[in-house]
Amino acid sequence: MVQIHDTDYNKYVDLIGTAHFTRRSLNDAYEAIESLKPRDVALELDWRRFTQLNTACLNCPKKQSCKGICEFISATEALGNTNAHIWLIDMTEREMLHRIRRRMTPYERSRIRIPLRYYADEDPVWLWERGYKERVINDSKRQIETGRRYFPSVWRVLIDERNALMAARLAWISSKNLDEGKKPSILTFVGAAHVEGIRDLLQHPLQIRDHLRTFNLSFTEPTLIRRVAVQVH
Repeated sequence: MVQIHDTDYNKYVDLIGTAHFTRRSLNDAYEAIESLKPRDVALELDWRRFTQLNTACLNCPKKQSCKGICEFISATEALGNTNAHIWLIDMTEREMLHRIRRRMTPYERSRIRIPLRYYADEDPVWLWERGYKERVINDSKRQIETGRRYFPSVWRVLIDERNALMAARLAWISSKNLDEGKKPSILTFVGAAHVEGIRDLLQHPLQIRDHLRTFNLSFTEPTLIRRVAVQVH
């Protein structure tokens, strides 16, 4: 059985924060794959979302010129014809919705139709595309804190609980490699809002167990998609 050890797993995990469906995130994905040449890639997706995105891209007639391709799918394509492990580490959408419905308080339900009064200084996509990632991340943090005040149960599921589960799965992948005598090198793509929380948990992995227990989350292994290189003669 794979165990989570008391070690800083950040030395095995490279976290890339993305803004979904932006050209800069696509470029970041390609460049990270090219420079690090990982054997393990972890994505903030579950099997259903991965299949939907992958199928949509495969069948899209504008695939080669499309500006809306998901950076998660482009990362798997950038691996090319190589032996690679692709791990899907996120909570399923069904589980998210179930947990949100179960946790929402009557007060939160009474405010569900009230729009949050939060405005970024500028369009986050515009900023991200032009390289102002830190400004977008800081705006995102303020947006999350605003959301927490109005809908604490929702944001606990969407951010905190998912961070705990994804961190647990990344630690599990790292430990699995170590148990097999391999040095882990896991390139991980997640939304920028998750990077800080996951990184902190990987640095203090004993907290992962506490978080799973606090959130009443049952650990399950990440979904593995194995890519096998095809020899061309």
